[in-house]
Amino acid sequence: MRSWLLALGVLAGCAGPAPRWAFDPGAEEGIHADVRVEWWYHWGFLEDEDGGRWSCFSSFFRTWKPGFPITRYQLYDLTNLATGERRSRSAAGAELLPLVKALSGEAKLPKPHDIIPGEPLEKGGDPLRVRYGDDLFELLDRDRYRLKTGEVDVELHPVSEFMAVEGTGLTGVGKPEEMHYYSVPRLRATGTVRGRKATGSFWYDHQWGATWTEPTIGWSWWGLQLDDGSNVNAYVLRDLKTGAPIRGVATHDRRVYPLEAQAESIWESKTHVRYPVSWTLKAGPLTLRIDPILKERESPVLGDQESIWEGPVRVSGSRSGRGFQELVSYARERRKAD
Repeated sequence: MRSWLLALGVLAGCAGPAPRWAFDPGAEEGIHADVRVEWWYHWGFLEDEDGGRWSCFSSFFRTWKPGFPITRYQLYDLTNLATGERRSRSAAGAELLPLVKALSGEAKLPKPHDIIPGEPLEKGGDPLRVRYGDDLFELLDRDRYRLKTGEVDVELHPVSEFMAVEGTGLTGVGKPEEMHYYSVPRLRATGTVRGRKATGSFWYDHQWGATWTEPTIGWSWWGLQLDDGSNVNAYVLRDLKTGAPIRGVATHDRRVYPLEAQAESIWESKTHVRYPVSWTLKAGPLTLRIDPILKERESPVLGDQESIWEGPVRVSGSRSGRGFQELVSYARERRKAD
């Protein structure tokens, strides 16, 4: 097992009563121009009118490089928590097909990836209304969003304030301003799942900038809603070339702490990727045990990453709760080991 203890005194000094925002998150909800990557990500738990319990995650990506068009990418998963049945989607925009044809000779994506039809509708400076085919995420008014993805259609009403990740909302690897990141860690959800009325609780992340998605970076990430009403955004970034940690940070609502993350158990997927699915996280006064609700949570992604692990988790230890875990670039490390 690997353990990371990151002695970041500067972060320990940020454990104060209020964030020091580097920007106004309410003014940054919309579309940003000329950024390498931007995404709007959600996870949530829903209970339908028949007592069915579900977990859901979705992410709307936009990527761009000078000389290339804006490219869309989307992930979606809906899981029945009683049976483990999953309905998932990994899709890329039709604008990618000419490049795929130039490289492979065929204008089609590798299975099981789908095509997002049409062309990107969103432009830099537009308000928050991201539509990919039939899927949609939009800001309806100041305190109300709509998320329509797959078989989930819900209105989301924030019940927590914006969280300034790392205390300022700036989280770039080279320079802090290279990546902007904020969360809305609790939103009340009302709507439908698979056509049935449903209610629940969601989490929302918005990130944009130029780092994190570089081919030399991987991460383990946790978004946690604790039963005491507080919330934790925690992650370890790692260098894939050396295996060394780049940074480990836990933002506990308005407080920021260096993070020690120790993997406790490994699950190997059918594709022979070994994911560390159980962890102990130590940050400030928190000692949290993270365990997957379901272990088989590998999702295919297009490109070098090949796959990720993304799924619901239970929290125990000094606090209890639930949340989501995301494990990225472990397939690259498995391929290197092979």
